[in-house]
Amino acid sequence: MADEAIIQLLKSDGRLAHREIARRSGLSRSTVASRMQRLLSTGEVEIRGVVHPAVIGRGSLAYASLTVTGRAEPVAARIAARDDVPFVSLTSGQAPVIAEIRAGSALQIDAVVSELRSLPGVRAVETLPYTEVLRDVIGPVGEVTHEVDDVDIALLRALQDDGRASYVDLADLVDLSPAGVRRRVVRLLEGEVLRVGALVRQSGQDHQLAMGLGVRLAGDHREVSRALLATPSIGFLARTLGRFDLLATVRTFMHGQLTETLERVRALPGVSDVDSWSHLRFVKESYAVAELGG
Repeated sequence: MADEAIIQLLKSDGRLAHREIARRSGLSRSTVASRMQRLLSTGEVEIRGVVHPAVIGRGSLAYASLTVTGRAEPVAARIAARDDVPFVSLTSGQAPVIAEIRAGSALQIDAVVSELRSLPGVRAVETLPYTEVLRDVIGPVGEVTHEVDDVDIALLRALQDDGRASYVDLADLVDLSPAGVRRRVVRLLEGEVLRVGALVRQSGQDHQLAMGLGVRLAGDHREVSRALLATPSIGFLARTLGRFDLLATVRTFMHGQLTETLERVRALPGVSDVDSWSHLRFVKESYAVAELGG
């Protein structure tokens, strides 16, 4: 599918030019331009700049699965209103609501979990702290190697709103030359402060499918992690402490690819067990940097 090929390229680099996308996908430049315009204008795909959580003081991350009494949607909506929860999903698993918490410390994570437990309709919350994020949905991972100043912050805010904003428009915003802005953006990207990528909106009415995986290991994680990172359909991968050793999210446009990926993971040497669940609807998926710089 042409759309899927374009989306996959934009996931890796949301600022790729039409000409480069056409070259890599084998499509004509006009086809790429028209399809991208449709994907972006309908909101099916958004190109966002995402800042490393540590830069905005949210370097502690955890996965929370919630069992509920009664309807799950009201619980998910209350959780989605929190600014320290960037991701909330309704799932088919035993825990019908899952969320990701991003806070400044383990103690703050603990405080958030206590507040989630007190919400009406919540029966229990299971938490898995992340020890390492190996691949994020569109955000940067690893160590931050670049400090930001006020100009960088202005650029990050603008790229959050429009990851494909031109260097000319960005230059007007910060009163620098386009060449100067380009150098700064490249430094932010190379320093793992910023990543620009495509976020596909899974609304339950489009063709995207998503599945969560909880992987238990029989030994060291490294070989299994490398194999999972080499799987294009895996959009998120993290090491965790607790019930699972690895957490992954698989995104694809075909049911067959979900089954194929699940079977491939189960067969990997070093994998002892895999739990899976379907993401029925992403209630919230927002990695904003609104807190940056106050």
